[in-house]
Amino acid sequence: MPHRQRYLFVCTNRREEGHPKGSCAQKGSEEIVKSLKAALLARGAAKTVRACSASCLDMCETGVSIVVEPDHVVYGDVKLEDIDAIADAAAKGEIVARLVVARGEK
Repeated sequence: MPHRQRYLFVCTNRREEGHPKGSCAQKGSEEIVKSLKAALLARGAAKTVRACSASCLDMCETGVSIVVEPDHVVYGDVKLEDIDAIADAAAKGEIVARLVVARGEK
């Protein structure tokens, strides 16, 4: 498996209906990961940036969550309308500041 420069881990965890935390899958994350993969491919960035579905990232209260590595950044409340901005930024090695809900230390 080739190593990529950047990974986008999209939470696709699904909890049972009525769970107080909800889940990213119930908020549309499964479609988001598909669209993000297609957007990266369309930009020619699929060899350097990988969008991956992930289980729970423990951020469901922020809406659909994406962890960006190696930047140690979490995007929250991601919508389909954000896919182009995320794909453009990831291809350039940048971050979409308006979506950042948490930052870890590098």
